[in-house]
Amino acid sequence: MDTLDLNNEEDKLAHVLGDNKPKLEKISPIFNNLFENKVVYHERFTCIVKLENIRILPNFFEATAIPYLKIEKERPDRFYPTKSWEFGSRWSILNIRDNVLSGYGSWVMWFDPDLVRTVEQLVLEKRFKEALELTLYTI
Repeated sequence: MDTLDLNNEEDKLAHVLGDNKPKLEKISPIFNNLFENKVVYHERFTCIVKLENIRILPNFFEATAIPYLKIEKERPDRFYPTKSWEFGSRWSILNIRDNVLSGYGSWVMWFDPDLVRTVEQLVLEKRFKEALELTLYTI
């Protein structure tokens, strides 16, 4: 990842702790512009999930993730989920940078509609390495 420029508004926003309002205003609209409610999600595994039950509240957001397409790696993920799960974050500890949203020390999510559409097509074609090069291998 590039070096941070703390004079750049996006870089500052990515690392502001404790101030919910700027992050809420920037991040909450993302959930209204997803490709078919899908995102690329990484935690101990990498996959495309469909989001449901998205709740945007003043202090945090939460959603239900439903596994859709696994993005396979050379070393298989041992923890790939077989059923839906809840995740979210308090705005104050959320990080956003370059179309990547992350909770500190836990999950990472790519949400750009064009990127998710492209990654989905690559996964359906079993071009997993290319899908990872657009997502996980960029961080």
